[in-house]
Amino acid sequence: MIFKQTKTKIEVAMMLNISPATLRKWLNIRYYDELAKLDYSKNQQILTPKQLNFLAEKVDLSPLNP
Repeated sequence: MIFKQTKTKIEVAMMLNISPATLRKWLNIRYYDELAKLDYSKNQQILTPKQLNFLAEKVDLSPLNP
């Protein structure tokens, strides 16, 4: 999946079916060094398409089927 639009951290957490706190841990600890190269800041609420595409390489960001 290639992202061309931004998404909030809450939207991404919902896509992954995890809590926003878990997503924050992933972004701010596990993937922080790599995301920082993509201009990620720990306190930003909206992820850019570049950041989302990086994350999509690491985890499955396919929308869940209802």
